[in-house]
Amino acid sequence: MIEKRTLGLIFAFFLMFVAFRSLMKGKTVERKEVLGRVKGRLERRIVDNYNETFVYSVNTWLIPILGLAGGFFSGLLGIGGGAVLVPAMNLALGVPIHITVATSMFIMVFTSTSGALTHLWLQHVHLDYVALLAAGVIFGAQVGAHYARKVSAGNLKRLFGVILLIASIRMILKYSMVIP
Repeated sequence: MIEKRTLGLIFAFFLMFVAFRSLMKGKTVERKEVLGRVKGRLERRIVDNYNETFVYSVNTWLIPILGLAGGFFSGLLGIGGGAVLVPAMNLALGVPIHITVATSMFIMVFTSTSGALTHLWLQHVHLDYVALLAAGVIFGAQVGAHYARKVSAGNLKRLFGVILLIASIRMILKYSMVIP
């Protein structure tokens, strides 16, 4: 069995790698043309409420593999699946970052519900904190979603990279016993 410290450091360096990929990757080019049918690929053309069009195509064989990897690392390391799914969907599948973030948030409804109910049943949940945190999260998510559409895909990717870099550095320091 791998000890928690080792797993934490492995994941921290993985996050750092993804952060640098997000920061160093060139400007995202969104495809505007309609894609032709290709076997083994899922094509999407989405027009959002702000009339912005997203056209992309993903390899259908990679989707369940990335979902399995996201669930595995989420359960193994006790992290949110979004930390794995957002970079995987964007970098490996080529899904536009705005769609990736929204899809990850939607997936969290299903993945977090089972974990939340389990912890509630085990009486691990401090309900006073839940009420206060939920109010802030609901408001913050609405504001964040509103402003996300105003941020270019490249800048959103860079912001995601900076946040991952900060998180990875904190994890490295934590699991190296430098900070509590």
